Amino acid sequence: MKLFLFLALLPVLSFAKSFVPNSFSANYEETVVSLVTGKEKKSFGKIDYKFPGNLRFEVTSPVPTLFVVNPKKSWLYQPSHVKGEKDQVTIQKSSNLPLIKFLDSVKNGIEDSKLFTTKYGKNDLTLTFVKTIQKEMGFTEVVLHTEKEAKEVKELSGFNKITLKHINGSKTSIKLIDLKENVSFPPGNFTFKPSSNTKVISN
Repeated sequence: MKLFLFLALLPVLSFAKSFVPNSFSANYEETVVSLVTGKEKKSFGKIDYKFPGNLRFEVTSPVPTLFVVNPKKSWLYQPSHVKGEKDQVTIQKSSNLPLIKFLDSVKNGIEDSKLFTTKYGKNDLTLTFVKTIQKEMGFTEVVLHTEKEAKEVKELSGFNKITLKHINGSKTSIKLIDLKENVSFPPGNFTFKPSSNTKVISN
C-alpha cells in the first residue's frame, strides 16, 4: 500500500492554478508492481478533497485504512484485524507532514515550484523532484498520462492515469474513477473522532 505517496501527490495537483475545482470526490484503483516477482498488487478506495488543505483518503480493499487531514490536524486510522486487539489512530499536526511543503511550493502553480521541474511529452506531463526531496517523499517522478495532447489538458479530470516512480526503481499507477467536481461534503468529513476501543498515538 502506497498511501502516503499518493497523499503527497494530491496537494501538488490540487493547488496548481485552475487544475482542479475547489472540491472533488473520486474512487481510485492503485496498482503496484513488485520489482522482485513482477506481480501486480491492487488496492481500491475513495478520495475526498476540499480547498484548502482538506483531504480524506480511504482504502477499502484489501486492507481498510483511513487517512484524514485538515489544516490543523491529521489522523491515520487503522482498524484491528485481530480479535481482542484495539483499533489504532495516529494523530499529528498538519505542519509536520511532508505534503505541507508541496502546499507552500505550488501557491503560484506547478510551473513555479522549487521542489520539482515539469516536462511535457505528447501524452504525458512529468514532474521530476529535486534530489533533496526525493528521499523524503520516496519517489523521483510523478507522470500524468492522458489520451490527449498533454499541453492542452488544464484539469485533473483530463488525465486518466498517474504513475509514481519510486527511488528503488519500482512504479505505482493510480486511476481516478468517477471524479465528481465541486462536491458539498457533510460536516465533519475532514475530522476523525476515535471510539473508546481505539488506541490513540499522538506525534
